Amino acid sequence: MDLVLRTQLNELEKKMTAYMMLLHFRYMNLCVKAEAASLLPVNVIVLGDQKNIEEVADVAIPDEYHLAVIPKDDEFREEVIHGVTFSHPEFKLNMKTVRVSGKDKPYMEYEMPEVDKNRRDFLNKAVKSLFDEAKLKIDTAYHEEQAGFAAYLENNSTQLREVNAALDDIYDKSLQSIRDSRDDKLHEIEEGYLRYLDRQSGQQVAEGNSGYDVTQSMKF
Repeated sequence: MDLVLRTQLNELEKKMTAYMMLLHFRYMNLCVKAEAASLLPVNVIVLGDQKNIEEVADVAIPDEYHLAVIPKDDEFREEVIHGVTFSHPEFKLNMKTVRVSGKDKPYMEYEMPEVDKNRRDFLNKAVKSLFDEAKLKIDTAYHEEQAGFAAYLENNSTQLREVNAALDDIYDKSLQSIRDSRDDKLHEIEEGYLRYLDRQSGQQVAEGNSGYDVTQSMKF
């Protein structure tokens, strides 16, 4: 295979990788579990300047369903809160403190939104819609390259078969990658929904037990 063909295939592979990465990033922003990358779109306005969140705060993941955002300068805490809230209004904010050099340093802990039935349905639809969009881009790029190679190699059937085999390999791997991302996200959503149901069930049991205790005490 000549250099021109290899270069064209490499460019296609880069394009497909970009589509896959974009889909993965969008899925991370359909927040179920805590993802530090979900804060990448956050912009913080500090003294009139727009800054990325990593410039003004440190981010940690204390557990699967919480993000900790620790401002580097306490004076800019409200600006950081505003930036996160603008990008992710669905996050639940709790103010906490951490001991640093003998002093209590305030920070923000964000809880991921619960996946009740309505949110589960919304997320599932969004996942499938984003998948369809990514697949359409991959399909379009594949067919355009296929047609281009066919025209370029119309008089060289042997090399055309070789190129098409390489092209199909890139396409198949790209398609499998976005399918895996979709399936992983759908599984994560289902995990979040089951967690929500478990918490609801536990709350109902606790409320039921509380009512039972009150009733028993009244009988005495």
